[in-house]
Amino acid sequence: MFRLVASRTLQRSIISQIRLQSTAPTTAYDEIIQSIRQDLKLNIRKRADPLEKNVIRSILTEVKNMEIESQNKPKDEFALYDLVSKMIKQRKATAEEYFKEGSPDKFHQIGLNELREVEFLEKYLTKMPVASQEEVEAKVLGIAEALQKDGLLNTEADLFKRIPWGAIKVEWKASRASTSAAVKSVFKKLSEEA
Repeated sequence: MFRLVASRTLQRSIISQIRLQSTAPTTAYDEIIQSIRQDLKLNIRKRADPLEKNVIRSILTEVKNMEIESQNKPKDEFALYDLVSKMIKQRKATAEEYFKEGSPDKFHQIGLNELREVEFLEKYLTKMPVASQEEVEAKVLGIAEALQKDGLLNTEADLFKRIPWGAIKVEWKASRASTSAAVKSVFKKLSEEA
């Protein structure tokens, strides 16, 4: 009886450790977050550009929200890359809204501030050990051209099926979201050319 209870307790302990390890942040993720925190401390000490401090704080806030929302999902540099990419897209869309014709001058200034924030966000995006969107698109384009050459590229789904999804994180150093976006972009470009 004692052996049975002890072995079940041991099994539960091992299973919970495996679960914790699978969702634990990777070392690259930890290094990036640590670098961002160090930049915030440095900017506070140097009394640097307040806009840069706000961008760093917003990154850290978004990271914390991501960690809370996705407690069971792995936290890696790819999730962080997707998060910062999303923040850049949001800033660009907001700036575009502020630059519309007929907007008051103060809205143009806010739009310029949004674009300055994009510059700071892109600085952190380039620091990450993840393939850029252009690099991912180049790999997808290679697959698409090979399919097109063989006459097998008829729909976007054909291209999605040929992507080596199991290898994109390790070999391509890309996230699933950035690869999906690249597939859509490449297929759209190729279909417009045809």
